[in-house]
Amino acid sequence: SAEPPFGGSSGISNSLFNTPFELQNGTPVPNPFDGILNPPRGQAVDWSVFRPILLFGQFQPKMRTQYTSQYNLNIQRELARDLVLQVGYVGSQGHRLLATHDLNFSNPTTCLDLHNISLATGNGDFDCGQFFSESSYFIPAGSIPSGMMLHLPYGSVPSVTGPNPTDITLVGLRPFSSPLCEPTTGAGCPPDGVPVFSSVFAQDTIANSNYNSFQAMLEKRFTKGLQFQASYTWSKSFDEASSFEGILNPIDPHASYSLSQFDARHRFVFSYVWDLPIPKYTGLAEKILNGWQTSGIISLQSGFPIRITSSADNELMNSFDFELPGEPRQLAPLHTQDPRKNGGYGFDPNSFTENASDDSVPPCTTNPGFGCFDPTLFGTLGNAKRTQCCGPGINNFDITILKRTNITESKYLEFRTDFFNIFNHTQFNTPDGNTSDGSDFGRIKRARDPRLVQFALKFFF
Repeated sequence: SAEPPFGGSSGISNSLFNTPFELQNGTPVPNPFDGILNPPRGQAVDWSVFRPILLFGQFQPKMRTQYTSQYNLNIQRELARDLVLQVGYVGSQGHRLLATHDLNFSNPTTCLDLHNISLATGNGDFDCGQFFSESSYFIPAGSIPSGMMLHLPYGSVPSVTGPNPTDITLVGLRPFSSPLCEPTTGAGCPPDGVPVFSSVFAQDTIANSNYNSFQAMLEKRFTKGLQFQASYTWSKSFDEASSFEGILNPIDPHASYSLSQFDARHRFVFSYVWDLPIPKYTGLAEKILNGWQTSGIISLQSGFPIRITSSADNELMNSFDFELPGEPRQLAPLHTQDPRKNGGYGFDPNSFTENASDDSVPPCTTNPGFGCFDPTLFGTLGNAKRTQCCGPGINNFDITILKRTNITESKYLEFRTDFFNIFNHTQFNTPDGNTSDGSDFGRIKRARDPRLVQFALKFFF
């Protein structure tokens, strides 16, 4: 609209395709969505350019009803007329929770078979490894050595034992890479060697959660110019996925069960409001000395769990989305450390290593560190838990100083100063938990806000 207050704004026209946006003066604006095809009317769209297609958000049929059981037992005691103590147990369990997993992850057995066939024949065209899920293979008849087996990811025949009597065509290594492809005959296989589908991330009611806590609270109601509340929680929370972005282990979703990423083992919060006990004055002294108040929040908390993952695809599933299902090999218990004294590292990165296929390196037990590999883990998920406790904690003090100055009975000024993190404590974020990030693995690269001060002046009437 050109009418105030919308004059000069942009408008949207739904009558155009190649120039779907135009300014108020009629100037066309290019389509910002370059990945969307806008062919002329009547011209067919070549959908093959989008292959392999990644699907996300597909809802599984026969989903079950999600539910949560909550339970608590609290004891409350009045210690004084304005002072109450409450202690109790609070817990909950979530069942059949919605979570995301990959229905079309690559078949690691097929990839391992191809790798072994390549080694046995010396033919590099048969080789397979990390990120080979969308690769295509043509294996001529008789190429598989006698006695060696090749598990097929799709088709009517589950496996072939060498020597193979017919040619074998594979277009992708996922169960639904090429849904119409028959490997032993080549019928229905995409002739250009490009799979139809890559990952198919589906949502299903397959996750669970478990929370248990001891909670205590001491509360003083507002009397004599003072009120406060002190709360302490000792808790533990487990789940398979802590957020929408969490991707479950595609083979065994329950294997992702670990500490919730928001788990806070210990948390203490003290909040207060205090009208300073200054004698009442009149005249100019009242304007200066009366009406002072201070309040604040003190937060002390243990750190959040560290998400441990790997994006090297050593598990040969090539299942990538917001998060990765890959888990590294854990060599020793997680050892946290002060990043200020250890080059910015929040934990010892030598506790982990990525799974690998290089059998020329000494075993992990004799040579731990970044160069440590265990060849037996190639094509499998590592033994590290999804999350491990814990990153740096929180030590934060926020304080507000407020001055109210009465002008008349109904009008007054309020000036306040807010100090966030008043002591300027350095509060680090959780360390990098991706073993594929090289020297950044284990390093803390961010911190929470430093000291911030803000002023506000309000006039109430």
